[in-house]
Amino acid sequence: MLQKYARFVVNNAAQVNSIENGLRTLTYILPGRFADAELASEGIYTLLSFVGAYHDSLLGKAAKAGLLVDKEGQPVEVETTPFNRYHGRLAQRSSVYHATALLLSGLQFSEKLVEMVVVKKLGEKLRWKVVSWIEIIKILLRLNLLQLSGRRMVTGSVVPERLVDPANLGAVKKAADALQQTGAAAQWKGGRSGLRFTPVRDILEKSEGNASLGGFVMGEARSPEAVAPATALIRRYRPLGLAGELLFILRPLIYVLGIRKMGKRDWRPWALSLLIELVSRQMIRTDLHSDRRESTSAKHTVESDELSRRKWLLLYYILRSPFFDRFTESRLTRIAEWCNNKPLLSLLGSLIQDYQPLWENYYFYTAGS
Repeated sequence: MLQKYARFVVNNAAQVNSIENGLRTLTYILPGRFADAELASEGIYTLLSFVGAYHDSLLGKAAKAGLLVDKEGQPVEVETTPFNRYHGRLAQRSSVYHATALLLSGLQFSEKLVEMVVVKKLGEKLRWKVVSWIEIIKILLRLNLLQLSGRRMVTGSVVPERLVDPANLGAVKKAADALQQTGAAAQWKGGRSGLRFTPVRDILEKSEGNASLGGFVMGEARSPEAVAPATALIRRYRPLGLAGELLFILRPLIYVLGIRKMGKRDWRPWALSLLIELVSRQMIRTDLHSDRRESTSAKHTVESDELSRRKWLLLYYILRSPFFDRFTESRLTRIAEWCNNKPLLSLLGSLIQDYQPLWENYYFYTAGS
């Protein structure tokens, strides 16, 4: 049954993706439309997150098997990203890492929905206990990933990202014919290295007899990051960086415990959380920038992308109480009211008004954890 479903998804990737996008757009406009609309919206979005991740894994397997074709039936060449190489290698090397990554991703997909259900059905008193336990479980999972990766940076997302736009794909059943027509099946694969080599005949056919050695070599040249070992894409932490990473992992729980003890509108949990995040960031940057033990000249884009993501997470502090109550809320209200009077910006104003209660009343909407 699952095999039939997998074949259906890959054969109809464009249509399935359109349905997903349509439903995902619906979740953005549902909040505020009727009673418990935000609960329905979050439920749909959570379900789409799980289904989308499963569909991405199916497309990834089809890409590795060389089965993906475009709408004209021509094979789609999919090159993996450094992010996918890194996490794919760790998952391949350790089944425990793979299981931990899936559990962490599932918790991240569903945490907002869980908090919303607890608040609406079980009451405010249980909310912070449930939030605390979710953060504790996420900390344990991230510590496990930190250990299994050999003390390397734990990225925000730990499952492979989508490599191809499903809207551009055709039916899989055409792939075999397309491979024969292009000669891709004639590539020789090294038994030890797994690398594929294109026959000279195919090079001449593609270039209509005008191929040059220099042009071919330049076209096949790869960056140092593309040929570096997967585990070299993120460097091992030294003691300073490891301490900074541990602070970053523990920060959400410290913030939640501060809220439970001092209250959501007390400045101390907010300021302490911000201080921990800034100190953690500086410790990690100092550790990585002082590392002169690199064996390759790779640019470490996975590291830089994660550091950039963490920098953008600092914007959540303007949406958290008490900063939100004191400074942000009134300004957002004025912006929304101004947008509502403009024909093209009225939708933006409506979205701000609909999401403002969610930012204010639910922890995980601005947690950044």
